[in-house]
Amino acid sequence: MLTVKQSNVLNVIREFIRNNQRQPTLEEVGFKLGIGRSTVHKHVQALIKAGLLFESTGKFAYEYVDEDEELGSLPYLGLIAAGKPLEALADPRQINLARFFCGAGRYVLRISGDSMIDAGIFDDDYVVIRKQETARPGSIVVALVDQREATLKYYHPHSTGVIELRPANEALEPMYYQADSVVIQGVLIGVFRDYQ
Repeated sequence: MLTVKQSNVLNVIREFIRNNQRQPTLEEVGFKLGIGRSTVHKHVQALIKAGLLFESTGKFAYEYVDEDEELGSLPYLGLIAAGKPLEALADPRQINLARFFCGAGRYVLRISGDSMIDAGIFDDDYVVIRKQETARPGSIVVALVDQREATLKYYHPHSTGVIELRPANEALEPMYYQADSVVIQGVLIGVFRDYQ
């Protein structure tokens, strides 16, 4: 059973997502309730333990999936050039695909091309992307180049102010752009394909 304060935190998170189409940071929840970040974090951990939030390694430390949403679906936003593989694991446990793939700020793109085949991502595969504007070097990202073309590549920023977008295909060369020409739109979460 939730405490009143835990219920208040959960309600603020739900309302914020409905109004802003993204989940709030711990600071934003705390501001709304007039409490500190560490207190919010304590309540979030209790909500994770209660199964009402999911643990996350991202900047939010938690993830909320709206129970009213259809958990088996993600919005399809169109074609993207290449991605990263999802390994098949021999494991007797059940895997909750909705929990793995779905969540705030996630969407699906379909691969067009062969530039990421060495990462196990092939033409017509689907990739699940988490919307975010930053990424660690070496991450596979959706990169918008010159505000016109989007591509899925390994992200390697250089100290010279150049961004290297590296394919996973030995037959193709890396692409280099000035940092202000590249906008990160998301990071790869997973990949799947339809064999029908």
